Amino acid sequence: MENIAQSENDYHTELALKYYTYLVSGKKGFRVSKGVNFNDVLTEMQRLASEHGYKVEQIVASCYLINSLYLGKKLSNEQYYVEVQNNFEQLKSIGFEKFREYNITAILFNFGKSLWDLGDFDKAYEYLHIAEQFIEPTTEGGFHYTQVLSYLQTYWKDKKDYNKSIAYAKRILKYHQNFHTDNPERQHWNYFWLNFASIDIASLLIEQGKFDESEIYASKGYRLIKTQLSVDTTVSQQAEFDALLVLIPIKLKLGKINEVNLLLERAVSIKNNLRPKGLLDYFKPLRLYKYLAEYHEKQGSFANALRYTHLAQTLQDSLYRRNDTQKLSQIKLRYEMEKYVGHLKMVENEKQLQKYLRNAVLAILLLVIAFAYVNLRRLHQQHRQKEIELQTAQNELNSLTNHFRKMSELMENLRQENEKLSANDSQSEYLQQLITSTILTDEGWTNFKIIFEKVYPGYIQIQKEKTPELTNAETRLLMLEKLGLSTQEMANMIGVNKNTIHQTRLRLRRKTNDRA
Repeated sequence: MENIAQSENDYHTELALKYYTYLVSGKKGFRVSKGVNFNDVLTEMQRLASEHGYKVEQIVASCYLINSLYLGKKLSNEQYYVEVQNNFEQLKSIGFEKFREYNITAILFNFGKSLWDLGDFDKAYEYLHIAEQFIEPTTEGGFHYTQVLSYLQTYWKDKKDYNKSIAYAKRILKYHQNFHTDNPERQHWNYFWLNFASIDIASLLIEQGKFDESEIYASKGYRLIKTQLSVDTTVSQQAEFDALLVLIPIKLKLGKINEVNLLLERAVSIKNNLRPKGLLDYFKPLRLYKYLAEYHEKQGSFANALRYTHLAQTLQDSLYRRNDTQKLSQIKLRYEMEKYVGHLKMVENEKQLQKYLRNAVLAILLLVIAFAYVNLRRLHQQHRQKEIELQTAQNELNSLTNHFRKMSELMENLRQENEKLSANDSQSEYLQQLITSTILTDEGWTNFKIIFEKVYPGYIQIQKEKTPELTNAETRLLMLEKLGLSTQEMANMIGVNKNTIHQTRLRLRRKTNDRA
């Protein structure tokens, strides 16, 4: 099938087959290709999904792969802790529902259980609480249904929210009460959880002081062990011992001393059988010693009560030391994980900062280039405009100057003609007025000045700064000299004789020399 999918480029089918290969690779009668293990299958699945844009399948392969590598001791606690959170965020961003066909419950349970073992109970609860939305009370989904609810029950028990914890335990109990199978192994599993859930409910009811109700659940759990489980197996004896440690304090509290005696004898018998073989947790007898001390105290056997109290105290002190060591180890582990996460975040932040800086520099550079281009275009246009304006003014000034010269020439011819007429006693009064009239009126001088300053910007201002006491006549003289007009031409333009021009020039020279 995989060969057909590859030949037809059916990548979705090929990815589904690789996922199925991973699921059954550890089962009897199934073998993957020689030299290939299920981690290789997941790696290839991740690569193929990434190349062809199957984001869901890529994340699925990554989730199962990091869990497998961690269980195989190929990932450190710190690496796994970071990878789990990264994968969880990817699952969340796409939507958990889209991963249902790839058993999202198993993915979240694996993550939650591992983080629980690493001591991050709150984050483990977050993952398991989401997994709760996908668990199903079916034969196929029974394992994860039970396990997820069991962890959630323990979480709320540790938080001392006994009502929530009992609610989860009752859901487990209800599921296994309705569970039916002919498979001996699954039947044993079912009986175990019937007992375990009943005992858990009883212990939680004790915490609430509900001893009558707790007795019902504890007795039910104990009967299940005695009737459904073989009393000869180690697991059965361990389960019975745990049940007795719940049932005994209930009977003590209710004053059923005769029943307590029988239960204590059975518990001591199991302890003496399992503990020398190392089959019973070293600290399990602690509660038994406390109950024995309480029982003998009620019976008036104070020597035995004191002896069991000492045994309990010795074991309690040892337990405190062990718990302190475990807590210290747990704190150290959490510190190392958080330190590793902090380091990765710092590295990521530095990369992000460098990226932002690089982008910022690029953006600024582009803005500078754009601004420079716009400014250059603006300056170029302004320069062209000024050139046009200057050329226009220059043309106008040249035109005026030529006009002045022609007028000056005409006036000179008229003067000469008038002198001839005067010699013949026929001088015309109107001709004399024309000759002595000025070429430029006040309005003409104003227009002339505007054009002159366009051609020679700042010239008049510079002259006034050099010689502040310049008169209007002297200023006009400087402007006309700048145009290169002759003394006669200037005299004709202004409407004065040449002597007036000479006198004005002389006064100007004196001011300039005095200034120097």
